[in-house]
Amino acid sequence: MFTRRALASGLGASLALGAAPFSAHAFSPGQVPAATPVAPPPTAPLYIIDAAIDDSERMTVETMINGRGPYRFVVDSGADRSVVSDTLAASLALPRGRDVMVHGIGGSAVTPTAHIDQLVSGDARLAGVELPILPPGRVGGDGLLGVDILQDRSVVMDFKRKRLEVRHSTPEYRFFRRTQEVQVVADQKFGRLTIVNCRINNIRTLAFIDSGAGSSIGNMALSRAIQARQRKGADPALAVRLQGVAGGETIGEYRIVKSMNMGELRMTNLAVVFADLHIFDHWKLNDKPAILLGVDVLRLFARVELDFGAEQLLFRLGAQQPRLQA
Repeated sequence: MFTRRALASGLGASLALGAAPFSAHAFSPGQVPAATPVAPPPTAPLYIIDAAIDDSERMTVETMINGRGPYRFVVDSGADRSVVSDTLAASLALPRGRDVMVHGIGGSAVTPTAHIDQLVSGDARLAGVELPILPPGRVGGDGLLGVDILQDRSVVMDFKRKRLEVRHSTPEYRFFRRTQEVQVVADQKFGRLTIVNCRINNIRTLAFIDSGAGSSIGNMALSRAIQARQRKGADPALAVRLQGVAGGETIGEYRIVKSMNMGELRMTNLAVVFADLHIFDHWKLNDKPAILLGVDVLRLFARVELDFGAEQLLFRLGAQQPRLQA
């Protein structure tokens, strides 16, 4: 299985020979310059890319279940519901609840649940809930905290200190920001934080924040819109098989987008996977440009705060500062 970094490296090595140097403002870890498209041979491998967070990117938060713990849970702002791993559910002898339908990137599946009297993480809590059970290899920890527990809360992802915190939202400070901090206005669709003004290659795009995804994933409507605006033909791409947290696979393409604007923030040369995910179909977004922004984008900053109560995102710039739009 290939990681995003390995794929980006392979894309650059095979398709970007002789290309011009990068812009000084390009800072994506998976960046490669545009090059003349090269048709892959018929026997070209179909690379596998895991959409879950890998070990080098994973940050977890201490979580108590029924007064026991702490356990390590990943905060997943792209998940409807919190999840518990099957190993933790077994070790705590959690009673089984009803089977539920879980929607993932590659499809949906009926999944067992565990009944939990109380789940507490920082200033957030759930009581008397039935949470889906998934294998630990797909969860990335002892469990996931989804948007069901994040409503009216703020999630602070401090990548510099490698610290994750869930705390009360502060909507009264909606318009306050610190030095080196960029504020991006958001609203909520399908319970997720959605950037109000996002443009990818100058195409208005519905952008969801997905802190549980290792890769940013755009739909094929966005890919088609980008390619329609190309003046010199299509950009190079690699075919990939994408695996999601809940299991299931889908075929997509791995390519570079030249620019992404979020309010005042501008980033260049970002590696993105494009695929018609089941979740886009579930939200009826197959015909409208949309993207899930994963940790590969979030971790470009020293600190990111997802404030569900104030409906805003705060990006703190690090040593490598993105270019700000004039």
